[in-house]
Amino acid sequence: MPDRIGSSLLLLAGGLGSRMWGKNKLYLELSGAPLLGHILARLAPLFDETLLLAAQGGAREARERLGPLLDRWDVRVTEDRAAGRGPLEGLCRGLAEMNGEWGFLLGCDMPGVDEAVLRGMASLRAEETDIVAAEIGGYLEPLHAFYSRRCLPRAEAALAGCGRIKSFYRESRLTIVNEESLSRFSKDYRGSFTNLNTPGDLSLLMRS
Repeated sequence: MPDRIGSSLLLLAGGLGSRMWGKNKLYLELSGAPLLGHILARLAPLFDETLLLAAQGGAREARERLGPLLDRWDVRVTEDRAAGRGPLEGLCRGLAEMNGEWGFLLGCDMPGVDEAVLRGMASLRAEETDIVAAEIGGYLEPLHAFYSRRCLPRAEAALAGCGRIKSFYRESRLTIVNEESLSRFSKDYRGSFTNLNTPGDLSLLMRS
């Protein structure tokens, strides 16, 4: 067993991918098996627990379609309290329901997470930090980031306002991991932040 990172894995179940045949990305397949299974096999052993953050009304379908896989990796499924509020709602649910002090939020369409990048970012968690997020090409990456439970009140306040996931960052103690630091963790760090948006992205992954 690998050494655990000491956080909860918060997997954000995507909604319908308009450029992915209109399918829910949670149910994408890779080589005939659920893409989620590939993600869980690589990442679940590194974390203390795994939560799947489903859209409102999506928990039952997830259990019906992915039940054996979820059971195998002891995944807890929770769902949004309201529809259409985006990733911030999922983050709030994850922070409220996780058992530990830190959660790693990840989109379910990001199968290329680099363990070295993950561990490098995890090493920057601290009592004086609320969020550890990478900055790629001048943009913060909120769906591949560590969040402290301390974020929850500010995240919920943001949810009641504009609802954008990065809108509470300015009121939080943010540790930004720049590309120079990321490159020290792994020379192939960019692959860790790649998500699947189109059938072409999925085909490229299958060939890799």
